[in-house]
Amino acid sequence: MNLDAMRGNVFWEIGLAVGIVAASVALAFLLLWVFKSFVTRLTARTKSTLDDHMFKAVQPSVVTFVVVQGVYVALTAMTVLNDYQDKINQAWSVVVTGLVFWTLQQVMSGLIRWYASGIAARTSSSFDDRALPILGRIVGIVILAIGGLAVLKELGIEISPLLAGLGIGGLAIALAVQPTLTNFLSGTYVLSDGSIRTGDFIEVQGGPSGTVEGVGWRATKLVTPQNNLVIIPNSKLADSIVTNFNQPGVAVSLFVNCGVSYESDLGKVERVALEVMEEMRQRVSQVDPSYQPIVLFRDFGDSNITFMCVMRAVNRGGSFAVQHELVKALHRRFTQEGIEINYPVRKLVMADGRKEAPADVAGLVGRTVQTPHSHMQDAPDDGG
Repeated sequence: MNLDAMRGNVFWEIGLAVGIVAASVALAFLLLWVFKSFVTRLTARTKSTLDDHMFKAVQPSVVTFVVVQGVYVALTAMTVLNDYQDKINQAWSVVVTGLVFWTLQQVMSGLIRWYASGIAARTSSSFDDRALPILGRIVGIVILAIGGLAVLKELGIEISPLLAGLGIGGLAIALAVQPTLTNFLSGTYVLSDGSIRTGDFIEVQGGPSGTVEGVGWRATKLVTPQNNLVIIPNSKLADSIVTNFNQPGVAVSLFVNCGVSYESDLGKVERVALEVMEEMRQRVSQVDPSYQPIVLFRDFGDSNITFMCVMRAVNRGGSFAVQHELVKALHRRFTQEGIEINYPVRKLVMADGRKEAPADVAGLVGRTVQTPHSHMQDAPDDGG
């Protein structure tokens, strides 16, 4: 039987087609074995993992293309299918187009996985760790959507009306989910800005305060000091004035106001207060040892000369313990040194110029009383 006779024989052409398909499948398995045996070893020897991710992304596509091409050649070789050749060509074009976009989606996913494992893991910001998964999904959906439109075009379907419909529908969907989109974009802004991170203690102006448990794509979760969970929409958080107690550092300065009588030796007061704070800096673990305590005299109060003790705690939580210990230590040491912290008092000045000892005359606070033999004169008071 000559070649022309064999070519017109249905059984011969079916056998030839089956052989071509079998050969393509065998070639695909051979390529798969080569990839796993040699290429994988080669990529494993390089320092970068980028080639590993790219190889894993394109390997299934290459193997699939070999099989698809074998099937196409087998169908083309059958003369009995000549009347359907245009349909076969169209089907091959559709499959290859879909395969190309699927490969592109896999490559982009591989790039994102490589960045997440090789670069994002070494950065101090957590934004990329949170953003990469959703970015991978969005990119994948966009690529597959474009691929779907390309496949429809290969099938001869007019996509212009479809695109117009998608535009109108997308606008309607965007208006319907506007609050969700606003929170999504606000969350992206909060994460990219880096001003609020998980674990930071923040206070929202006119709102709650607490430790950031997580910044999601719709809302931010805070755990309050009362151990309650507060959920704040990201749009509200982005538009509010927020105080972050963990930035630029976790250490927090604290100010304790005090006052001593006018008869006190201010030099001694300053020395004793500094000694108390210095002793606390060595004893109390919540005190920041790198910060030098300060005593600042402020003003002449009604009953006392007021001053301010400035220390620094290692964090906001420790500031409460430091303030607690400082008030106790100052009171104890001032009592030992005979330094007086006055109650609100009034001084009685007699008509002949004699001064009586300060007395607490609460009923006469804020006014001057005159008698034929004496008058009541306001004495310094610290506002109590």
